[in-house]
Amino acid sequence: MRKGFFIFLNIITLLVLVLSCLAAYIEPTQYWQLSFIGFAFPIVLIINFLFLVGWALAKDRFAFVPLTVIVLTWGFIHTTFALNYTGQHKEQGIKLMTWNVKAFDLYNWSHNTETRSKMMALIRKENPDVLCLQEFYTNTEVFQNLAFIRDSLGYSYCYFPPAVELVRGPVPAKQKKHWPNRFLDQQWGVATFSKFPITDTGRVDFGKTLSNNCIYTDLQIKEKTVRLYNVHFQSIHLGDEDYSALEELEDAKKAPWPSLRSIMKKMKLAYTKRSLQANAVAESMAGYQGPKIVCGDFNDVPVSYTYHTVSADLKDAFVEAGKGFSPTFSNKFSIFRIDYTLLDPAFKVNSYRVVRKELSDHYPVITTFDL
Repeated sequence: MRKGFFIFLNIITLLVLVLSCLAAYIEPTQYWQLSFIGFAFPIVLIINFLFLVGWALAKDRFAFVPLTVIVLTWGFIHTTFALNYTGQHKEQGIKLMTWNVKAFDLYNWSHNTETRSKMMALIRKENPDVLCLQEFYTNTEVFQNLAFIRDSLGYSYCYFPPAVELVRGPVPAKQKKHWPNRFLDQQWGVATFSKFPITDTGRVDFGKTLSNNCIYTDLQIKEKTVRLYNVHFQSIHLGDEDYSALEELEDAKKAPWPSLRSIMKKMKLAYTKRSLQANAVAESMAGYQGPKIVCGDFNDVPVSYTYHTVSADLKDAFVEAGKGFSPTFSNKFSIFRIDYTLLDPAFKVNSYRVVRKELSDHYPVITTFDL
C-alpha cells in the first residue's frame, strides 16, 4: 500500500515535469498556465531526482520510470544547469558584456551617483569589446551616461534610439537638491556600444510598449559582418506589495489572496507579451542571412517559450562554458537565469561568467568567443 502511494506521487510529479517542458513549445497566448509550470521546472526536476534516488536505494525496478523521463528532458536540464566543470575556459577572443543596469540606480536618490560610479568602474575594468545595456538612462546634466561611455570608456561606435524621451522635463521637487538645474533632457531605452565599426542599425517593432524593446546593430568584425540583437523583453513589474506577499508565503504565513491574484495577473500579461515579442525577434532574425548574436534581458527562464523561440539554431554561451545555475537576477527569490548570450553555431565560445556585483537588480553577463 505504501509503495503504491509513492508510485502514485512519483507519476504525478513526472507528469508535471513533462508539462513544464511543454511550456517551451506552446505559446502563452494559447495556454498561459503552462508558463507557470515551466517556471517551476528546476524544483520539479529535483523532486523527481530524489524519487529516482529513493527507488534506486530500494533496488526497485520502478526507478527506470523516473530515470527514463529525466533522460528525455536532458536538453532542458542542460539549459538550466551547466556541467562544464572539466577543461579550461580562458577569456580570449571577442569580449561581449550584457547588463540590465536599471537606469544606473537613478531612483535611489541617496546613493545613485555612488552606484553609478561603481557601475562605470566595473565596465572600465572589464573593458568588453561590445557592451549591451538594457534599461539604459542618460540625461544632459549629472547622468551624462551616453557621452561618458562613448568618450571616457573608449567606445567609438554606439546605437541608442531612445524608447522614452523627456525633453526639458522637470526634476521632482523633493530631488531638486541633487540637480543644479530645474529642467533637463532625459532618455531611456536599450543601448549598444562597440569598439568595432557599426555599419547598419535598426529596431524590432514590439508594438505599444515603452519600457521594453529590441535593437540590432551590424558590426564589422575583421572581415565578417555580424548582426547583434540587444533585447529587453516584457517585465512582470512586481512592486513592493507583491514582494511582501511572496515573503509572507515563503514564511508560511497566509499571504493575502488579492495580492497573489495581482501577481498572477501580472505574470500572465508578461508571459503573453513576451511570446509576441519573441516571435517578432525570431521573424527579424529569419530575414537576415549572416551570422547573428542575441543578448539581453529576456525576463524568462530557459524552460520557456521566449527562450526556446529565440534560441532556436543558436548556441547558448552558458550551455557551452557556464557552470551550475548561474543566476543573473539578484533577488532572493531567484536562482534562475533570465539574461542570455546566444551566438551563431559557427562561433566558438571560450568563456562565460556572471559578475556577482549587486549594483543593479541584474548581474552583468560576460562572454568571450572567436568567430
